[in-house]
Amino acid sequence: HVALEQQLSQLHKKESALMFTSAYVANEWTLVALSKIIPDIVFLSDSKNHASLIQGIRHSGADKVIWKHNDMSDLEQKLRDVKGTPCIVFESVYSMDGDVSPLVDICNLAEKYQAMTYIDEVHAVGLYGERGGGVCQQLGEKRIDIINGTLGKAFGLQGGYIGGDKVVIDAIRSVASGFIFTTALPPAVAAGALCSVKYLKISDIEREN
Repeated sequence: HVALEQQLSQLHKKESALMFTSAYVANEWTLVALSKIIPDIVFLSDSKNHASLIQGIRHSGADKVIWKHNDMSDLEQKLRDVKGTPCIVFESVYSMDGDVSPLVDICNLAEKYQAMTYIDEVHAVGLYGERGGGVCQQLGEKRIDIINGTLGKAFGLQGGYIGGDKVVIDAIRSVASGFIFTTALPPAVAAGALCSVKYLKISDIEREN
């Protein structure tokens, strides 16, 4: 499990990674954990976000603001009005429509308004980027605070994960009940995922097809 987390953190060029039983669970419980770690957090959620992100924000009990899908003007207006610590929650590739977020523009706004960024790359990891690191890797965007991915879909197994700064990941590890109080992935699944991630880092055949 530790070897897989190290491989995933390297894939996304993050200091650390944390494994969950699924990307849904990773999304839900990371957002809940952030509300415990940062009491005045305000989640700014894209209107077409995945159910797991919506559930995580709802379950957190934190303040939330919904902005129009991929609308930078609306997002900026909402950021101006936030009272608290803003955290922009969005996806890179949206599962229902298949459209891609204006990722760089979102990071520019986050930088301008000192907001955290949380991205779901579930429908992008393995498929985009020169090593399968997703749209962030494809665009060379390194300003995302927390990235979420799956070991299902392109990696072909089961499980989910987050990646970010070590201190952030350690804090989430300490308070996320959905990580602490459930069964870890079977070692055989973790080993298979480790092989898949390593393989897709060096093989472009699948991405090109």
